Amino acid sequence: MEKKPAYDEIVDKLREKTWVYLILIFTTFGIVFNFAPDLIEWLEIRLLPKDATLIYISPAEYFILKMKVASYAALSLVFIIAIVQIWHVMHSRSVLPDIGIGKIIGTLIISLILFGIGVTYSLELMLPLVLEYLQNDAASAGLKTTYSLNAFYHFVFLLTFSLGITFQLPLIVLLMLKLELTNTEQLAEYRSHLAVTFFILAAMITPPDVISQFLLAIPLMILYEVSIIIGKVT
Repeated sequence: MEKKPAYDEIVDKLREKTWVYLILIFTTFGIVFNFAPDLIEWLEIRLLPKDATLIYISPAEYFILKMKVASYAALSLVFIIAIVQIWHVMHSRSVLPDIGIGKIIGTLIISLILFGIGVTYSLELMLPLVLEYLQNDAASAGLKTTYSLNAFYHFVFLLTFSLGITFQLPLIVLLMLKLELTNTEQLAEYRSHLAVTFFILAAMITPPDVISQFLLAIPLMILYEVSIIIGKVT
């Protein structure tokens, strides 16, 4: 019998445990929704510039905001489940014959660490600098900064979640090397092209200012170089 394409097999594996995944996702959503007010308050204290204010401009805005917080947590879980399933299928197909369950778990842990580093980088460095810059820019024009709840937190969560995902770059590069889709020489040869790509990606994710674009593109370039070095020694 003809072997299914890897994509079809991954989809079939996900379908087999649909109810288990749905229970995990909805449980995560419910737990995070319950604690969302504490997270929202902490982010306001941590990130809102000194002279800026938040306003509530629609009846369901705060409720929708809590749902968005819970949704981002659920999406993160979906991302993790997808990574585990992809590695499982690849292992079962002997695409990665030397990858055992221990290495799969290790890869998942590394993925979570990279995601956490991206989130921490966003909350501790990038967002404070970007929001303060935008606040000062508005103040220099004689404007008062007032954000709606939805606009402010949408910006915060979108940028933070995007950084958590983009910081998976080393895993993606190492996976490509493992599958022999490329090699370290080719990666080094095309680094200038990737640098342009990183700045384009940064421009799409971040606000239209040079500071935020550099704050995203430069770490990606560093991670890319680190990936090449690791690929050469492994």
